[in-house]
Amino acid sequence: MKDATELIRALTGLAWPVFAAWVVWKLLPEIRDIVKNRAFSLKVGNNELTVQQFTDQVVETTAELQRQVTAQAEPAGSAQRVLRRILWVDDAPSNNAYQAAQLQAMGVEVVQAESTDEGLKALRRAQRPFDAVISDMGRAEADGFNPDAGLALIRKIRETDATTPVFVYGGSGAMARRDRVAAAGGNGVTQSPTELFALLGEVGRFPRTAT
Repeated sequence: MKDATELIRALTGLAWPVFAAWVVWKLLPEIRDIVKNRAFSLKVGNNELTVQQFTDQVVETTAELQRQVTAQAEPAGSAQRVLRRILWVDDAPSNNAYQAAQLQAMGVEVVQAESTDEGLKALRRAQRPFDAVISDMGRAEADGFNPDAGLALIRKIRETDATTPVFVYGGSGAMARRDRVAAAGGNGVTQSPTELFALLGEVGRFPRTAT
């Protein structure tokens, strides 16, 4: 009952947003057509860009910033190695769409898997080896949600592969397991996109910065 009361109060204070949402709902078919056809445009300076063009430019610009950051912090030992393929295991790949797009803009092939089993199959079937693996920590698996799925993946990988770097990219739950990740054979844990790229930069050079 208390939850219902709080909900009513919240809705009462959001009369205008609710009306706006109703308008959007009424116009949803038209909005879908606009997005589908990429007809929606944005005014940027004196130019008009489609949403897709704008998004592509933002990704490319931020990827360039990431390249510069990692180049500054690049250790001498990684100078000869190039990061060409990365396996990214996450049950919600859309959460990492922007970071994956940045890596692709930097010339890295990103293969995505949504479970531990899918990730292990991708590793076994790979015709060319992966240069690094990124995993979230907790994710939905075939037998239910596993809060330690990232740890399980690392342990499975380490049974047959002692060298491929494996990083955990997640939230506070992942950060709280930092010691366990290291004990399992992981190479780093972060919830920061910039730090993730720095960790990858320690593995090797990104293709579009390689000489």
